[in-house]
Amino acid sequence: MTAQMETPPERGAEPVSAYLEIDDLRLHYVEWGDRAARPLLLLHGLQDCARSWDHFARGMASDHRVIALDHRGHGDSGWASPRRYRLRDYVSDVKALVDRLDLTNIVLVGHSAGGRNAWMYALAHPATVSSLVIVDIDPDAVNPASRTMFRRYHSESDELESLDAVVERLRSRQPMSTDEMLLHQASHMTRTLDGGARLWKRDRNLLRAYERPDLWDEWRRIRHPTLIVRGRQSELLTHDVAVRMREAVPGALLVELDGGGHWFYQEFPGAFETAVRWFLQSSAG
Repeated sequence: MTAQMETPPERGAEPVSAYLEIDDLRLHYVEWGDRAARPLLLLHGLQDCARSWDHFARGMASDHRVIALDHRGHGDSGWASPRRYRLRDYVSDVKALVDRLDLTNIVLVGHSAGGRNAWMYALAHPATVSSLVIVDIDPDAVNPASRTMFRRYHSESDELESLDAVVERLRSRQPMSTDEMLLHQASHMTRTLDGGARLWKRDRNLLRAYERPDLWDEWRRIRHPTLIVRGRQSELLTHDVAVRMREAVPGALLVELDGGGHWFYQEFPGAFETAVRWFLQSSAG
């Protein structure tokens, strides 16, 4: 397993971009902040990418070494064979990154499917993780909102006529995000084709291979300080399920933030950062 890294940029510039090799797969990640600081590792959701965390990452980089991974088949990471997009594969990629960077005392943050990857990694390797932030995802095997999202994903084309068209697709999912945030996401989640069209940067095979097993037994085994974050307008993680999750993990905290939905951390990044900082301060005390 090898890594390639660019020269660290000055504070406030673009993040460091780097790669590691795991078996025959090249994984991409980005990082901000002081490499001697406490690591904060960010895992994005399905069809998303590492750069969707940019706003939050820049805010947290004053106190942390912030690292965001492009999961296999997403962003600028390599594509795997169709049978290698299982939950265990995503967890193994997290382990490879943690081992390569020799990370310990990690604050592990996961959104949506990335949240499931996060807590499954923490259960398998508890000594490396100090705390968990799970953003708008449940342990259930069946979720009606998730099924609706997948029907839409399967019906959508990977190619869009312009960057503006990508922005509008994203706006339909996260209507409270600013134009600046949507444009930033659109530019990093797609690449330019000849003639100005845009192509989504993810392997469609991962949608077909996606697993949603019942993870309630695993969730109940968590003993790390844990924060559950839910956007009050989210249809994926309901209030009742979020409360059950909080009650199932000793000492877990739940924040429900008003005004945004499943992608709350992109719709109201300031409020999201405030909630995470509050949790880290409270769990440290």
